[in-house]
Amino acid sequence: MPLNRLVVLLALVMSAALAGEALLFEPVSSAGGPPGFRTDTFMSLNTRGMRENTSTDPMRTVFEFDVHSNLTGEKIGTATDSVFCSTTTPPPCQVFDAVTTFRLPDGEITNHAQVSVVPDPQRPGGFLVGARPTENSVVSGTGAYAGKKAKVRLTGWNDGSGYPGRLMADDWWIFEFEN
Repeated sequence: MPLNRLVVLLALVMSAALAGEALLFEPVSSAGGPPGFRTDTFMSLNTRGMRENTSTDPMRTVFEFDVHSNLTGEKIGTATDSVFCSTTTPPPCQVFDAVTTFRLPDGEITNHAQVSVVPDPQRPGGFLVGARPTENSVVSGTGAYAGKKAKVRLTGWNDGSGYPGRLMADDWWIFEFEN
């Protein structure tokens, strides 16, 4: 099997495993179907890179990351991650209130989630991040995402040694769209 096909196959299997679902979708068609980075019911994205905080609000941090398809590996857009310590959970800020807007070739989609953040015991300065919503976490969309509902799961690792001034992220986002 050629290496690039193996990488795509592994990304599909890993994304499905992270989503806790079996692979129940057909391969994406380039003729008349959704773009090659998603299906009608599933999308797996990766935000990554080292970025500076662009927020002017001292209570909030804002970072803009490149977005890559976990199905193809290609860069397909950008995402703005606007986060602050959650006011609905107890200190010391182990849960962040995160609003993330993904700008993709076929529209924008915004997710709002409570994200758990815990120190990584294996890598000092690193943090394990995750969100597992039980209900729809998408708050808005344009283009192909207008009116869409989805549970968006997040799994990732962030280097927080420069936080709040800068952040290195490597996060996987699994969108499970309602039909």
